[in-house]
Amino acid sequence: MVNISFLSDIKSDSLYVKHYFYKDNKALEINSPLWGMSLRNAGNMRFRWNEKNILRDSFLSSLAKDKEVVPVELIHSKIICDVVSKADTINKTADGIITTNAALFPVITVADCMPIFLYDSVSKVFGVLHSGWKGTGIVAEAIKLAEEKYNAHAEDFSVAIGPHIGDCCYIVDEERAEYFSSNFTEACIEKVENDSLSWNDSDKQLYKLSLTKANLSVLRKLGVKDSNIVVCDDCTCSSVIENTDFYPYGSYRRESKGKANAAFTVQAAFCAYF
Repeated sequence: MVNISFLSDIKSDSLYVKHYFYKDNKALEINSPLWGMSLRNAGNMRFRWNEKNILRDSFLSSLAKDKEVVPVELIHSKIICDVVSKADTINKTADGIITTNAALFPVITVADCMPIFLYDSVSKVFGVLHSGWKGTGIVAEAIKLAEEKYNAHAEDFSVAIGPHIGDCCYIVDEERAEYFSSNFTEACIEKVENDSLSWNDSDKQLYKLSLTKANLSVLRKLGVKDSNIVVCDDCTCSSVIENTDFYPYGSYRRESKGKANAAFTVQAAFCAYF
C-alpha cells in the first residue's frame, strides 16, 4: 500500500490536486486515468439538479476540457450508476459512477466524507464514489457491478482513498462505533478519554472512527491487493499547510462547527483521463 500527502505540493493559489493510481506499488503514469479533487480555494462545488452553480460549472469545464462532465446528486446511499454516455445520469440520484468511456469526466461531491477512486487496467473500468459513514461498503457494490457488467475482477482493480476526515477528528458515539466494529473491523474504532475532549460535556464513552481502516477491510475481503491501493493521509478537517494556519480542504465539521444551515465548502472529486 502506498501512503501519500498533498500538503507539501499545495500552494496558496492551488485550486485542485490530482494523482496517479498504483498497481503492484508502481504508479500508472501512462494511458491511465488520474484521480483528484477540488480544494477550498476553488469555492463551493455543491451540486443539485434543481440548482445552478456557475462557479462549479466554470471550474469543471476548465478542468475537463474536451471531456463531458458526468455528475450525480448524492443521497448517502450505496447506489452506483453504470454510465455509457452523459445522458445516463441526468436527474439521477446516487453516490457513485463507473464507466469505460474515456470521453467522460465522472464527478461526485464530498465534504469530510471519503472519496474513493477506482481503475481496472484490464477491463478499463474507472470511476468515483462518495463514501460517508452510511455509505461505507459502497466500494464493494461498485466492484461487484463492474464484475457483472464488464467481467472485471477485484484483484485487477487499483483503488485510491482520497482526503477525508481522519480518525484524529472523527469522534462518534458508542452506537456508531459498535456498528462499524461489527460490520467492518474492530481496528477502525478506538476509545478516547472523554476528558481529553474539551468540547465534550457528556459522560458517554466516545470513539475515534477511521473510515480508512473500515474501507481497507472491505477492499481486502473483496480481494483487492494492498499493492494496488493508495491512501491519502490528509485530514480534510485538521490538515494545514506547513508553517501556516491555512486549511486547504473544505470541511463540514470544521467550517460548520455543528451549526444547522452553516456554510461549508463542498469539494468536487473526479476520476478521468487528462
